Amino acid sequence: MVVLSNLAAIPEGKTAIVEGGIAVLVEAIEDGLVKGKEFAVLMLLQQCADSVRNRGLLVREGGIPPLVALSQTSTTAVR
Repeated sequence: MVVLSNLAAIPEGKTAIVEGGIAVLVEAIEDGLVKGKEFAVLMLLQQCADSVRNRGLLVREGGIPPLVALSQTSTTAVR
């Protein structure tokens, strides 16, 4: 996840991550360890903050329910 976080900081990396990566990040939020969930949330934030397209992908990949559940049950760092 750290490597993905570093990739998300550059335009080429963002493109690579979005092409299939959003589903992986949603899965990490659903099934990952706490640290992995933290990184996945940060990655999704970076990918979706300025992109309507990426927000749409997040919705289509089913990312909203796990994010809501995480916000209600997880540590402060993850929220």
